[in-house]
Amino acid sequence: MNVFKRIADIFNSNVNSALDRVEDPAKMINLMITELQDTLTKARSSAAARKAEKVSLTNEKAELTKAIDRWEERARLAITNKREDLAREALSEKKGCNERIRLIDEQLLNLESILVSQETQLAQIADKLKEVKDKQKILVQRATSAKEKKQVTRTLQSSDSTDLARKFSDLESKIERMEADAEMADYHGKPSSSDEFHKMETDSAIEDELAALKESMKEKK
Repeated sequence: MNVFKRIADIFNSNVNSALDRVEDPAKMINLMITELQDTLTKARSSAAARKAEKVSLTNEKAELTKAIDRWEERARLAITNKREDLAREALSEKKGCNERIRLIDEQLLNLESILVSQETQLAQIADKLKEVKDKQKILVQRATSAKEKKQVTRTLQSSDSTDLARKFSDLESKIERMEADAEMADYHGKPSSSDEFHKMETDSAIEDELAALKESMKEKK
């Protein structure tokens, strides 16, 4: 089980690509934590299996050691009873036990090396998991900020600066017209000369009509 490769696959993947694909950076961080927890569980399971194998081999070696003593005693007994054929058989069994113990010793040596390596890997995974959990909130904030910054940059880059300037100019002109209309609505300025002449003419006609009316009333008396 290549635990180091597993960690590398999790943390050395294309982070920018991941940010593009994942809408919520928090989900990405949670996924990393889940991946690490899964890796840690598998590593512990593997280490437990190796330890169980070591115990089994150690027990087998102990039984074989006892068997060697028994076969040697039987060989002696067979010789005492002038049964060299049985003595040879007992010594053959003893040799088989010794050969099996030699193989077990090699397996135990290899297992011990694997267990030491796995213990180191387990500690590294556990430390990395704790680090990610401790920094989870900060990592989410940083990831979110990076994603938002990237989106803003893309928006600005995709906008036509000339078009933006034109729209701003149109908006400015509309505001100026609105301001001018508002000022005219409240303006009651000095009347024009044409208005004044019209008023004077209207007033003179009324005075003439009034004088004529008075004169006609005098004649009737």
